[in-house]
Amino acid sequence: MGAFAALGILLGAFSGAFNRQLEPQLRSKPAEYRGEHYLVTQRDVLPEDFVSASLVARENTQVSSRVLAQLHTLEVRAGQLVNKGQLLATLEDTQLRASMEETRAQNQANEALLLQAKKQLARNEALFSKGLVASNQVDEWQSKVDELSARRMALAEQLSGAQAALSYTRLHAPLSGVVVERLQEPGSMLSPGVPILEIFNPASLQVSGAVRSSLAGELKVGDELQIELGALNKTVVGEISEIVPVADSLARQFQIKLDITPPNGAKPGMYAQIRLPSTPIQKVVIPQHYVQRIGQLTMVLVIEQGIKQRRLIRLGHQVGDDVVVISGLVEGEMLALTSI
Repeated sequence: MGAFAALGILLGAFSGAFNRQLEPQLRSKPAEYRGEHYLVTQRDVLPEDFVSASLVARENTQVSSRVLAQLHTLEVRAGQLVNKGQLLATLEDTQLRASMEETRAQNQANEALLLQAKKQLARNEALFSKGLVASNQVDEWQSKVDELSARRMALAEQLSGAQAALSYTRLHAPLSGVVVERLQEPGSMLSPGVPILEIFNPASLQVSGAVRSSLAGELKVGDELQIELGALNKTVVGEISEIVPVADSLARQFQIKLDITPPNGAKPGMYAQIRLPSTPIQKVVIPQHYVQRIGQLTMVLVIEQGIKQRRLIRLGHQVGDDVVVISGLVEGEMLALTSI
């Protein structure tokens, strides 16, 4: 019997039979708000109409080999500043020098033979005028002079080509700028047209982006548009310098390029946004200091029947010290400043 009594007491304790019962109390009504308030209104706002773009170098070039040769030295590295005309690389020139010297020797030998042939031609012309030699001998030396003269011209062209090829073994910077990357290393065998270095001018940047075809007729060269550079937290003004006259057949977009004055730190490849011209529309706009933020949530205190009520809202872009409200508020409502 004692075990059953103990079990009954334990069940009663768990069920709250021994707890003191409290009388229900009425919740007090919140006091009427009498602090600072703000009347929600609408006003004309330019909608955010952006297109994605990127920074590109207006002056960008690859330095390539113009002859078949081995890369001998590379004088610069990625990120290095170079000046126009500065020596960048040299190619192996032993064979080219040997070829040029051989052509020069052949030309000298041909000049000696030509001089001798001209003397013989003059002597035979003098003898022919006296009737001492036949005309075929004069013709023979004239042909010899013509042949050696033609060879002189051919060797001169060959020597000029050899000298030009030799000059191509010293590669100089075509513009002042920054080395983007080394595409080859010393010892590599290069064919004509193989790029060795890439250089861009950091003081000459453009913003390139694609706009929908419906806007192509509204934009023209010379128009100025705002450009946001998120990585640098800067907004700059760009002037349209190019509009590609043919649209992308798949995306139905036109490519535009804008010249800008690049801010410090701007580099090709950075992400940018071009703000397109748009027509103002009516939107709810409130001061930012009326907005409360808790984590990812944004809310305001709305006065309803004199009582403050917390309400979640969805915000758009900033307009100066104000912010656009996408949803959650309508014109004519009242906001409270102080928190609950």
